[in-house]
Amino acid sequence: MKMKLYEDGEKSKAVCHHCKQLVSTTFARRDVPFSDGKGEVKNILAAVCDVCGNVVAVPAQSTPAVREARRKEVRPIEAQLPAIYLDVLDLAAYIVDSTSSTEFRKVLMILYLHRFASGEFPRALLIKAHRATSERFKERRGEARRRLSMKVTPRIVEDLKTLMHDTTLSQTEVIKSVIYQIHADVIESRKPELMRELGALSVVYA
Repeated sequence: MKMKLYEDGEKSKAVCHHCKQLVSTTFARRDVPFSDGKGEVKNILAAVCDVCGNVVAVPAQSTPAVREARRKEVRPIEAQLPAIYLDVLDLAAYIVDSTSSTEFRKVLMILYLHRFASGEFPRALLIKAHRATSERFKERRGEARRRLSMKVTPRIVEDLKTLMHDTTLSQTEVIKSVIYQIHADVIESRKPELMRELGALSVVYA
């Protein structure tokens, strides 16, 4: 589908939810709040109602800027884990790319959380991983613990909440189970297609 490139001052028409009617609009630069009211994207081209002055539409050319601003609206995910879980993530990152930093932990976690939440990986696999991790990495009183802390987008936070709801696992249990699956796929199996994909990601996020 062909898309038009709009410029400041151009006219168009759109339905204004404030005026509750079809109105004429003028494209202008505006700071536009997100639909959930949390944050805003600054200085993007938007269609402004000529009647009330509200922003009524955002053209396709402004969408990447909106997504980038939304991506920067990060939220924390944290868990206090036995140290072995962080070691798993670090070893997996090293296997993918020996030059990668600990920041690649987050890439691995986000990828797996989203694939489980989207259904690409079945929920049953996460439940299986939960059972397996308690056997593979048995916790002992007094063992060393480390904090996993990641700042992620609201979308990933929702993915985590979805998995918690659908599996009835706690946040920490979901995170442990995801790390176990990373251990199985990257450290133990080293699936060729997955390794190629992760290798490409390591270059992007180096």
